[in-house]
Amino acid sequence: MEIKHLSLGMVNAYLVKNKNGYFLIDTGIPMTRYKLERALELEGVKLNEIKLVIITHGDIDHIGNCAYLQKKYGLKIAVHEADAWMCRTGKSIQNRKRKSSPLAKIKSSVIGQLIIKPLMKKYPLEAFEPDMILSDGQDFIKEGFDAKVVHIPGHSMGSIGILTGDSDFFSGDTINNRKRPNVADIVENEALLVKSLDKIKILNVRNVYPGHGSPFLMAELKF
Repeated sequence: MEIKHLSLGMVNAYLVKNKNGYFLIDTGIPMTRYKLERALELEGVKLNEIKLVIITHGDIDHIGNCAYLQKKYGLKIAVHEADAWMCRTGKSIQNRKRKSSPLAKIKSSVIGQLIIKPLMKKYPLEAFEPDMILSDGQDFIKEGFDAKVVHIPGHSMGSIGILTGDSDFFSGDTINNRKRPNVADIVENEALLVKSLDKIKILNVRNVYPGHGSPFLMAELKF
């Protein structure tokens, strides 16, 4: 199995290739769709041959190109049931807690007002109906992908990790690597995040592929 890290500006997508075909993890924000297409084409991928797009959670920077890929290429989109409402409505979670310093919170607010909101207005999230609704422990054997769903709510209620048979773990935003390996600092439910991190600790994970930042060894993460 091969894993290609596709950097789409502030967020990652991942292309997984095995003997059965191609699988895509997350899709980036709407304004990066042509960058995503180009990155996949450079890998020699015909987009209509991707067997499944698996979404780690329903934020716009992860589901932003799902409707486009679904309509243009007929790709099937899989998401956890608890975040499917964001796909169907094009809306996002409100009033999440940010675990950071006051200065970082101010900086984030300014970026949101001056950059993120205008971009979202120019490149709005298009709602879509997921093709597959995921649940904890579900595998992708029928699709040809040796991996299973690990439900890890906290960052969002429908956040999932994807654990492969090779001990690779696609963590979404539950674990990130913006400056160093770290856990989510934007949280919908902190108590559930703590339980999810305890769940991750006992998994057989070797490599972590986060939603933000570069992939890293699980041993580098200090919970």
